Amino acid sequence: MAKNFKVEKKDGYSVIEMEADRLDAQSTPELRSELVLQSGASVKNVIIDLKNCHYCDTTGLSAILIAHRLCKEGHLVLAGVAPEVENMLSIQRFDPPLNIAVTLEDAEEKMSSLIS
Repeated sequence: MAKNFKVEKKDGYSVIEMEADRLDAQSTPELRSELVLQSGASVKNVIIDLKNCHYCDTTGLSAILIAHRLCKEGHLVLAGVAPEVENMLSIQRFDPPLNIAVTLEDAEEKMSSLIS
């Protein structure tokens, strides 16, 4: 099974970079599993880089919801959110609202300011 993402651990947070172009029933279970692993390893701050992802369905939305819940004692930042994916995210009212950055670099700057 091909990996749909790669994970990089940084100082105080992890970056999950989606390599799949779709956040759907095929890629979402793997992402959910990784999010649970990160949470189990006490990672409370996560950046999900979606720059390669141009489609999100309800299963993808559920993965973002899981990430949001697992980071409730920390921070979740989404990077590189395509307009099509942003439209899907707008269906759900996140409380607190999602942190969204244009690029991974912007997300890392935002994360650094949130955790410092």
